[in-house]
Amino acid sequence: MRPAYRTSFDVLTHALTQCHADRISAALVLVGDPGGVIHFRDGAVIAAHSPGAPGVATLRAVAEDPLGAAIADAAFAIAVGGVAHFVVDDTADVLPPVVDGVPVRRLLGQVAVRLAVLAASPCPVSPYRERLVATGREPAGEFREIVDHATGRRTARDIAFAIGRGVHPVTVDVARMLGEDVLAIVPASAFGGRVHLTSATLRPRAPEP
Repeated sequence: MRPAYRTSFDVLTHALTQCHADRISAALVLVGDPGGVIHFRDGAVIAAHSPGAPGVATLRAVAEDPLGAAIADAAFAIAVGGVAHFVVDDTADVLPPVVDGVPVRRLLGQVAVRLAVLAASPCPVSPYRERLVATGREPAGEFREIVDHATGRRTARDIAFAIGRGVHPVTVDVARMLGEDVLAIVPASAFGGRVHLTSATLRPRAPEP
């Protein structure tokens, strides 16, 4: 019987824990919106990629361990979205080892902290769904770059890619600026097309008409 999952983080926890227990050297493919791929060597995480987060090549060098920061950011991007199912692809090329890899327990702890920080923000927001626009109120200096990219057509994820920062810190900064009325959410009725899923970890929003 398939276990019951409450959130995408539950799915990620189950999948990573099982891959660690089996000491796999393969790719864990998490199918969802945005989903992603996590690479293992001997049960340790050596890389992670998601369409929801900039990769290590895009991120500006602001962390002592840019690869570790990119892995944690990609795992957060997977957990904060929607995960439909996952599979282990043992035909994928195993990437070169990165030191000893990232222990699964540590990675899950990093993701849990990131989700909790976002959920505790003044105005929790999906990195993928809400498009953002500046209100004209002057932001603090460190937020100017985000505000300059809030054109009304970009989400927090889009802005993260544009400025080369992790999707988690950008989304948290966006949530803070929404609470301070520096940014506003563009009404969904202004756009058609696809709507991204959001994790149940975030504060629920009223259904859109």
